[in-house]
Amino acid sequence: MILLILGLVVFATVHILIGWPGMRVKLDHRLGPWRVRLLVATGAIVGLLVMAKGYGAAQFYPLFSPLSFGREMASVLMPLAFILLVGAYLPSNIKRLTAHPMLWSVILWALSHVLVKGDVASVILFGGLGVYSILAIGLAWVRGVRASKDEIALKWDGLTVAIGLTLYGILLVLHPTLFGVSVFS
Repeated sequence: MILLILGLVVFATVHILIGWPGMRVKLDHRLGPWRVRLLVATGAIVGLLVMAKGYGAAQFYPLFSPLSFGREMASVLMPLAFILLVGAYLPSNIKRLTAHPMLWSVILWALSHVLVKGDVASVILFGGLGVYSILAIGLAWVRGVRASKDEIALKWDGLTVAIGLTLYGILLVLHPTLFGVSVFS
């Protein structure tokens, strides 16, 4: 459990550090933009790897019974999470709804997984990343980051939805292989 928490702290700290108002400019000035990117990327990768190792090694301690409709709710939230994730990287009108489609994607992913799990390690991992995402959205709001006002051709929205749903379908099939848990059972 300590590795899980340590990984979460490392991941969140490097991101919150550069998201803090004015801190990115100070770090860029002191270290240079490429060193800052390298520091953040390294911290993120190390944090994710340590989180994954810690989550895999964590003992199962039930915290609450998963919601009876948790799987159904997850089957609605996860496709939306994938569409938002893709919308963060493709030009689409999603960015007119929110300046943070990837962070909202993480929030939906985290909520989906907390609803169907209920153990301490899952609440720490998924809940922690969800809380981090909410904090990151708040920090971006303070920095003045807002949704786009640019209208994008609807074909990009269609492509975003198609790719998001395709990726969701692929992950559904690969989930047992990648994570040892079948979504269908």
